[in-house]
Amino acid sequence: MAIVKVRRVGGSLVVTIPDEVAREQGLKPGELVRVRYEDGKVLLERLEDDWERVMKESEGAWAHHPVFGKMKNSVEIVHWLRSQS
Repeated sequence: MAIVKVRRVGGSLVVTIPDEVAREQGLKPGELVRVRYEDGKVLLERLEDDWERVMKESEGAWAHHPVFGKMKNSVEIVHWLRSQS
């Protein structure tokens, strides 16, 4: 368990996730998390697992696309598109 300080950045409150927690959970910059309040607790829930599982089902669907055809599945395509910005 780690204790972190809530900070203000612009108009938002920000909590920094410690490196060891992020590594343990496989969190990377740009990933989506669900933030919810339950029983007096603020909870962060990693969403990438379900998204990646569903997107990997598209394996082979892009085989004839001129740009994406070299990529294995939609997960690789999305990661490539994110790196282009």
